[in-house]
Amino acid sequence: MLPKAHVHMRKCNVFQHNLVKLYSTTLEPKEPVVRSKTIPGPKSSELKTQLGAVQSTGTVQYFADYNKSIGNYIFDVDGNILLDVYTQISSVPLGYNHPRLLNLFKDDKNIKTLINRPALGVFPGKEWPEKLQSILMNIAPKGLNKITTMMCGSCSNENAFKSIFIWYQNKTRGSTTFTAEEMDSCMINMPPGAPNLSILSFKGAFHGRTLGALSTTHSNFTAFKQAVVERSQYAFVQL
Repeated sequence: MLPKAHVHMRKCNVFQHNLVKLYSTTLEPKEPVVRSKTIPGPKSSELKTQLGAVQSTGTVQYFADYNKSIGNYIFDVDGNILLDVYTQISSVPLGYNHPRLLNLFKDDKNIKTLINRPALGVFPGKEWPEKLQSILMNIAPKGLNKITTMMCGSCSNENAFKSIFIWYQNKTRGSTTFTAEEMDSCMINMPPGAPNLSILSFKGAFHGRTLGALSTTHSNFTAFKQAVVERSQYAFVQL
């Protein structure tokens, strides 16, 4: 269980910035600070030019300093301190440099798991069953007793698409036995082995940047036909 949030418990000075505990379990800046005249600032712009020599930079907003970033605040290379509501596409729910997460990698076993990059579906480590039981099954919703681990949100959606397609075709076929025609046609991406299926999604939705996920994100890249409906519109009132 995470500790209860603290309110102005203590102050300290880190990287020459005053940090406080304000509704947070870690020390973080009291408020955002913008030091450069523009964002991105000059250092970010220079780094973007360097990066542009080797890869696309069309989506790069600025360059972060992850050594200094803390809690809900991201620091950039120009000294700006920004309240981060993007959180790396919602993948940093505990904030930056959380002490408990940093402490996990002081354990050599965790480091070796990270650097050896096991193919968990083929060669899982000896500790993997226990980790699934003690970590993920420990917080699983009631009634859900199976786990499929994925690397990111996009590949999670891709796997969900694949699973529902298999389930639907098994239900339609009435058997899990494939015909010779299905086996042959699927190898050239043609029906009946590769049927014309689609995923229903909402306008304005975002499900990832892999090819299948882009088909439900309504971008210029699609792997299968789109089935689109309008989503509910919410009105937000400033209090």
